[in-house]
Amino acid sequence: MAVAKQEVLSRDRGNQPLWVWIMVLTAHGGRCVYCAERPSQTLEHEAPLASGAGRDIWWNLVPACDRCNGWKHKKSATEWAFDMKMHHAHPKAGFARNALLLHVVEGIKERIVQVQREIQDAARRKWFERHYGDKKTPRLRSEKHEEVKRCTKVLARYPYPPWESTEAGASETVCMRILCCGYHQKDSTVQFVTLPKADREDLKRMAFARGLWTGDLIGALLKPALEEWRQSQPADDGEAA
Repeated sequence: MAVAKQEVLSRDRGNQPLWVWIMVLTAHGGRCVYCAERPSQTLEHEAPLASGAGRDIWWNLVPACDRCNGWKHKKSATEWAFDMKMHHAHPKAGFARNALLLHVVEGIKERIVQVQREIQDAARRKWFERHYGDKKTPRLRSEKHEEVKRCTKVLARYPYPPWESTEAGASETVCMRILCCGYHQKDSTVQFVTLPKADREDLKRMAFARGLWTGDLIGALLKPALEEWRQSQPADDGEAA
């Protein structure tokens, strides 16, 4: 059977790299796509592998909590949602052993579409691969969750998703988004600036408003002061001659 380059057969399930874990579990605000309430804990196959139609690949993965993952079991999201709706209409008929609230069930289809659109965003996917693609995938799921938490904290520092910022240049190996990796620009250098927390947050907002990496903004603000200082310096004897 012909298999696409990135596809993984059912027997190889579970071998997703760390960047895929982080990319999927941070989608939908880190919440389960089915109940839209519990934190996402696992990579759930929207099209189940047991059906023969599903593949263990990033574009078939959505974030889910363990409870919903267990309740959905081997059904597709569409089948499970239909069974839960029938359960609410005919609770004694045995369509579903467990069911989410009806208004939650009715939103599943739309949430899946939104989450899949988020996960399939090429710029977003490339950002996670560039930042976490070289990291070793932990063996334990709890260790993967710790990496997801760390990434969530990093992303919370930015005023908007870093993959939406301008790229400083082209690269096949490293991220060039100016919001997070502007230091990769040619002739750039990293300097540390000490600021109170409130000023630091306002600096980020100011950079966002101007469409600049924070480092570029600091450089732009410093240039007038540097030029004034240069003008105040006595002329070099060699230049005077």
